[in-house]
Order: sequence, then C-alpha cells, then structure tokens
Amino acid sequence: MSTLSQRVTALVVGVCVALTACSQQPPNAPPPTSTPSMVTTWEGSPEDKSATWATDLDPNSEYGLHLRKGLEPIVKPETRVMGAAETARITALTITNSEACLVDADTHPMCEFAITFTTLPADLVVGAVLNAGITKQTPSGLLVKVTAIEANRITAVQATLQDALVQGEFWIEQAFGPDQLRGTPKLAPGVTIVAHKASGLRRPLPGAVPAFDQLSLPGKLSIDTTPVSGVHLSGTLDFGVGCGLDGGVGGSDIAWMEIGCKAWEAASLSVEASKTGPVSKKNIFLADFPLAGIVIPIGPVIVVVIVDILVTADVSGQVHVGMKYHGYEHAEVYGGLKFSLGHGLDHDGGVKTSANGTSGVPKADLTVTALGRAELRISAYGVLGIGVGGDASLTLAGGPSQNPRWRITANAGLFVEMFLGILGFKISAWIRYHLKQDFVVDSGGYGSPELTVMWPADGQVIQAGGLLTPKVDAKAVDPEDGALPVRWTDQTDNVTVQGTGPQSLPFTKLGQHVLTVSATDSDGASVEKTITVTVQAPALSLALTLLQLDGSEFNGPASGASGSTLLVDAVVTSGMLATPPCSALAWSATNASVQGDGSCRAKVTLGQPGTAVVTAALADTYGTSVTRSVTTHVAAAPATITPQFLGIDAVANGKHLLSGDQLLGSEPVQLSVSYLNHDQAKVTPTYHWTYAVAGKSPVVIPGGRELLVSTRKYTPPTPWGHTATFTVVIRNAATKADLGTRTFTVTWQSLPK
Repeated sequence: MSTLSQRVTALVVGVCVALTACSQQPPNAPPPTSTPSMVTTWEGSPEDKSATWATDLDPNSEYGLHLRKGLEPIVKPETRVMGAAETARITALTITNSEACLVDADTHPMCEFAITFTTLPADLVVGAVLNAGITKQTPSGLLVKVTAIEANRITAVQATLQDALVQGEFWIEQAFGPDQLRGTPKLAPGVTIVAHKASGLRRPLPGAVPAFDQLSLPGKLSIDTTPVSGVHLSGTLDFGVGCGLDGGVGGSDIAWMEIGCKAWEAASLSVEASKTGPVSKKNIFLADFPLAGIVIPIGPVIVVVIVDILVTADVSGQVHVGMKYHGYEHAEVYGGLKFSLGHGLDHDGGVKTSANGTSGVPKADLTVTALGRAELRISAYGVLGIGVGGDASLTLAGGPSQNPRWRITANAGLFVEMFLGILGFKISAWIRYHLKQDFVVDSGGYGSPELTVMWPADGQVIQAGGLLTPKVDAKAVDPEDGALPVRWTDQTDNVTVQGTGPQSLPFTKLGQHVLTVSATDSDGASVEKTITVTVQAPALSLALTLLQLDGSEFNGPASGASGSTLLVDAVVTSGMLATPPCSALAWSATNASVQGDGSCRAKVTLGQPGTAVVTAALADTYGTSVTRSVTTHVAAAPATITPQFLGIDAVANGKHLLSGDQLLGSEPVQLSVSYLNHDQAKVTPTYHWTYAVAGKSPVVIPGGRELLVSTRKYTPPTPWGHTATFTVVIRNAATKADLGTRTFTVTWQSLPK
C-alpha cells in the first residue's frame, strides 16, 4: 500500500514577516542564532472553536482574515528602496551561509549576503536597509541591512519589516492557479498531467465543492509508478489551495502576523504488491510546479512571496504478493492562526472528509495505509515558517487469522503551524484537528475489541496530590471501528472519565480504590477489566535554621544576648503538587518571642539568659502534620546596648526577595532597613544609600531624615537588563561612628526583543 502526500511550499524571499520575533541589531553586529524559549500548542477536534476568533472579522475576506488596522506606512530614514537604475548596477548577489540559514530547522542564523555593484548607490552607509522588488538582478526580491562596505562590494544580513518601517501593514488573499506558472513543471517518470475538461476546469468531485476552489495544478496528475521495489502505485491526484495573509508593525498590537487558508484535495489510488514483507516509509518525488512571485507593497517597501507546489508519495506498511487495494478520498479543510504582541495566539479550523475503498480478500495478515496530504508553507530563509494543510487517510488491515478478515477505516484532519525564531526568541505554535475516532469505510467480518491497560498496574501505590502522578492510560482497538474511547470509573471517588489516550482521575480519598476500565464498539461488543490501587498521603517535611541579624549563618552554635533579635528561616517540602505555604506556619517560642509576617522568615527576640527554643508547626490538607524546633544560647545583656539593624528587605510586586534574585524588564523594587532596638540603645542613626552597576561608580540614592525604618525605591532605567548592588551605611548621627553596613544584589533580565 502507498501513502500519498501533497505539500505546497512557499518562500517569502528578502523579508522577514515574523514581526513579533524580529528586532533591531547594531549596524556591525554579526547575525545571531536563534534559541528556543517558548512553545505553545493546541490540539483538538473539528468541533473545537476559539472563543475570540470570530471577533472583528472582515466580512469581505474569503479566507477569514480580521479587519485591517488602517495604519499608513511610515518608512524609516535608513531604508533605501532601490529603483530600476540602481538595481541594474548589481552584478553579483549570493547568500554566503545558505547551508546554515536555508534549512527547515528550529534554530538557524539569519541569512547573510554578498552583493557587488558596478557603482555603489549614492550615500550608502553601514546600517542602511536596501529593498528591491522582482528584477533581473533580484528575481526573488531583496530586503537586507548593510553590515560592511568595501569598494563596490557590500556584505549584508537579512532585514525585517521592523528594520524598514516605523509602522505599516499588508493584507492579501490569493488562490494559487495554473496561470501563475513561471517555468516548466518537473515530473517524475511515470507521472503525467491530464487536462481538465469543461474549458480547463476540473470535473465535479463527489461531495460539496468549496466556493474558494481555484485550480492549483494545470491539470490533475496521473500516477503510474513503482515508488519502491515490489509495490506499484497508480491513480490520480488533484488539489487546490488559497490563502489570506496579513501582518504589520506599529499600532496598539506593536506587531502581528495572521494566516487563514482553505484547501481541498482528492486522490484515487490503486496499489498492487508483487512481494511479501514490511515496506519502510520512503518519500518519493512526483512533481514540482514553480509559480510566479507575488509582490505585496507596504508603501514603497516591497514584500515578495515565491510559491512552489511539491507533490510526493510515501509507501509504508505490511504487504504480500497478490495484494490489490483501491481507495478514493476527498478532504476539505480551513484553518487560521494569528499571533500579536497585544493579544497572543489565536486559532480556528475545521475539516470535512469522504472516502470509499475496495479490497480483495487478503492472503496474509497485513496493515497498510494511504494518506492524502496538501500543505501551503511560507518561510523567510527558514527563519519564519507558516503552514496550513489537510490530510485524509485510508487504512486497510486484515488477513486469514484476523476477525474481521479485512476492514478499511478512514480519518481526516487539519493542521496549522507557525514558527518564529530570530535573535534568541522562538515561538512555535500548531493546532491539529482530527476526527475523534476513525470511521469504517468497509469491512468483511466482525470481532470484539481488545483492551490494554498501560497505567496503573494492579496493586500500584499512588501518592495523593503528587507532582509526578501520571494520567491513567489504556488502549482499546476494535477490528471494525479501530481505536475506541476507554471508560474509567473510580468506584471509591465515584468519578467517571472517558476518551482516547491518557485521562485524569483525581484520586482524592486515601486508601484502596477500585478502578473499572471498559470499552464498547459500534456493534455493542464490550470488554472490561478491574484494577485495584492504593492512594497514600503525600510526604511533608519542615526544616528550621537560625540566622544572624544580617541574614548570614552562625559560625558555630547559635547564640545571642538577652533582648537581642535573631532570624529563623523555614523550608517546607512536600510531595504535593501545591506545597503548603509558609503563611500556614504556626510559630511559638520558649524564653523568647517570635513574630512571623506570612513569609518563610520570622524574627526572634531573646528573653532571659539561659536557653531559648523556637518551634514551627505545619499541617497539609490530607491531615499530615510536622513540627520542628531549634535551640539557641542566651547570654547576659551587655552593659552598653549596641544598636541592631535588620538586613536589607527587598520587595517586588508584593513578594520578598533574596539577594541575587532575578526580576524582569523594568520591574521596580522597594528596599528598607529596620532599626530594631532604638528604645534600648537610644542612638540616633543616619542612613547613606548607594547603588552600583558593574563597571560604574556608586550612585547615591537620596532620602530624608529617618529613624526606625529607612526606605528607598529603585526602578531600572532600561528594560534590557542589568545587575545592581545596593549598599546602606549606617552611622551614629552624633559621633559619626559606623554602626553597620548592609548590601543586597538584584538582577533584571531583558524583556524579549
């Protein structure tokens, strides 16, 4: 049996449309490589819909695009749109790192260029952005940023719309048809083009024909080839696709990108085998159709899209001598994917399919699949990728030892993909819609489903609320229906879930749970298994550490003078997904007073000379409790009371920080130092605050006269990241004697560019 796939491949040449992932570079900076940092995924069924997609749709859009934003294009002063005379001076244009940048991979650098002119354009400088449309010298368009100039030769790196424009947008809808051929199609041996009847249009196919239908091929493909030894593939292939694309920079969203497409595909395939055994999947080239470039102007700036249609065939499965199988399938799909800095990711999609097939009685056990696939892809030198397409499959399985003796099942689906990855920031998103289960096209004979439980095993011990508790998982397969939904019933919690693939059970009650696992096919035949598991309470632990007033650990046993203040830190660990918070700690003390503020740190004021004990207790929602204590020596109070000051307390967004913690962008931080024993020490202090950034002199942070608490607020001057060390020097206001120094370090990470 063979697998048929159609792939429509497109290349946006000379421009990065990945608006949300592109950013400015210094004029002489080398092109950086991309590092994945964020992945978002949706998976669903044809009935799934986005809650927001239908908002602000353009009623005149054939492919479901949203309304234009109405931004007038504003070109940056460094952008140079070259006219015909300047473009004609180009004598050589090459991509110097094509093997690295022109790849379909998650990480790769921007494309680099070497361009030679007979005479350089006037006043050309490093950092200028050169743009050109389709000409003899730039057949795929051009949008690059100059990085070096030497005589009449420049080097450049692939530029972006953000490099060229202050603001602007584009909006285009295109059905790809045979009138766009820019060259002679390439066909594999055994593949021919059959002209469509009725003035070149294809004949109606079974099922509804979508209104968007425009012919992608100049005629349907007739296939008569042997893709792998011993397997012969014959039949016809026909498909069409149209897409809408919009995007831009500026406005409330800052940057956005949207694609909406519709496609249909139909294949009538016949497979015959003259050998017996497994056939490994092998991709075979059938045809390539080069289409003309599409020019999209954004004011004077030009975006060029080059489209190619590639048709391939795959063969995989178990075959045997004399096998003959024929199937017809037709799929219609639509889908859209949108990303913007203002509204994130959104999606929409759906799929319809029809199929039929016939088979002779298999002479040996086998499983073979025919898959039809159509895809449109747009990419900017491999850095940006957008794709939409549909697939429909027919599967033949059967044989003398099986019941039924043979069956043909079908499925269909839709996928939409987006990959944006430049300057260390990647977004990879995809949605996949498929029918929730295969449907039977035809079969010979009937059988009962088979049920296999992967997890949990009978007698398994499961931790309640565990961090790593897997989902229950079982597989049910029916000879006629294929994969069946599995029903799980927890008789102890009285909970039932159903579906294909892993499912979630809460396992809330402790003790023994009886699980019933079952599946039923369309003929009413069912299978059932019973599993017993034990659910136990999660572990809970608590650790306490006494610290000196500046937050450092004691060098030896903990001790302090009567009336002085120490700190105690608590660390809570649990096997639960939600660890009990430190705000749930119950503090108590003997020969001391202890004060908590809802965080994991408490203040301890020591009592009379001797020994002091500090205790913390905690309980979780399962009734597990834990208590821990720490002991410290209490010395006699000195004759002269030394002023005590708490270490710097840093708070950001309502949370207490530790020295060395990291924040994001320009998030402000508030810092304070507390005077703990003014009434006893009776010394009036002064506070001198500074902050220092690496490589620069300390900067004074001014403030007023303060006594018990000294507070300062600091906001980073830029969102692009740095580290600051804050220092407060405390002196006796009367004698100028040094009473102590406290330091605290905070690092701000850059916002994504």
